[in-house]
Amino acid sequence: MRARGGGILAIAADDMEDARRLRDEEELPFRLLSAAGLTVLDDYGLAHPEGGLEGETIAIPAELLVAQDGTVVWQHVAGRITDRAPPERILAAIEEHFPARGP
Repeated sequence: MRARGGGILAIAADDMEDARRLRDEEELPFRLLSAAGLTVLDDYGLAHPEGGLEGETIAIPAELLVAQDGTVVWQHVAGRITDRAPPERILAAIEEHFPARGP
């Protein structure tokens, strides 16, 4: 991603303390932000009102490719909690929307 001028950013619905703990425990090689208020998730249509076990709003798992201007150029939104885009599909979308830069 760096060679294409980008990077990876994960957004968790957890509070900042839990997000930091996850980042540290898993030694994640990318930034992990907290969206505990769900505002950013709601902005992208990734909040599921009353989807939690106790009727709380929860995050919908998704992978997004976002251009530098904030435009979502590709997305995979989970149909169920375990649903994730296959890595080869994500890599193909990266190649399509963010071609490698020349030397």
